[in-house]
Amino acid sequence: MSSSKCNICSKEIGSKNRAVFDCGHTFHLSCVMSSHFNTLCSDCPANLNTRPDLGNDREIAMNTDMLMKISERRLKPAEDTSVFHSIVQAITPLTPAPLTFIDYMKQNKKLTVLASCGFGPEDAVQERVRFSDIVSRYNSKDILDFGFEWDHIIQMGILPTHLAHFSWTQQIHKLKLNAAKMLKMRMTMTELTDLKYTTHQLVELGFTWQILTTMGANVDTWKRFNFELEDIKRYWQPTLTQWVAAGFYDKQRVQRAGWQIETIITSLPTMDQRASGRVLRLAF
Repeated sequence: MSSSKCNICSKEIGSKNRAVFDCGHTFHLSCVMSSHFNTLCSDCPANLNTRPDLGNDREIAMNTDMLMKISERRLKPAEDTSVFHSIVQAITPLTPAPLTFIDYMKQNKKLTVLASCGFGPEDAVQERVRFSDIVSRYNSKDILDFGFEWDHIIQMGILPTHLAHFSWTQQIHKLKLNAAKMLKMRMTMTELTDLKYTTHQLVELGFTWQILTTMGANVDTWKRFNFELEDIKRYWQPTLTQWVAAGFYDKQRVQRAGWQIETIITSLPTMDQRASGRVLRLAF
């Protein structure tokens, strides 16, 4: 094992976490990468432009360095800044050094900066950061890359409207969204229709006819999806009883909701079929 020292941190360099430059100078790989990602040898003249062989250890070193910072910060006793820090912020003409997740966020620091300082999604939850403040400052990719998962953001008070910030792929593969999770948000039928899901997407999320009915789906609210009646039949295959309960056999409600009578007559089950023990006749 080499006993040389890293000129950046002055600590011993072992057999791992090494960045060896073309000139022969060796540093800790994590020191090289955390020094503003400067990959030029600091011991050589700038005009030599010598660079290290980072290999596949670059990401490992960066992650290790970040985890070390997280560990060090969380093991450090918390400072009682509730009053003092507020007073300093009020009286100082300069921007005080950020101490908390909220401090960094208020100074519009990027999430990558917070991560490099050892902050993680759990800190945002612990400091009771509102998810509305997160989505107002950061894009969906940065939010997910930072490590926010559904359990974090639900504790931070995500609203149904916030889902529009995430692409369909992000909702399904990153947040692993489904109907059960969305119902825990106390989502209304109006909020669901505002998200502009397709019939296929609603089915993939797990929205059954029964769930949608519980949320208030009926002849009136189904119209807000702008789905064709044939698509509703194809994807949910409601029974005659379900059509009746949803109000599709009520001529006045059908007309008031804006459905074409001809479409209803053509698409729905026709005469002499029983529903709830009585004969229905769809003949407006």
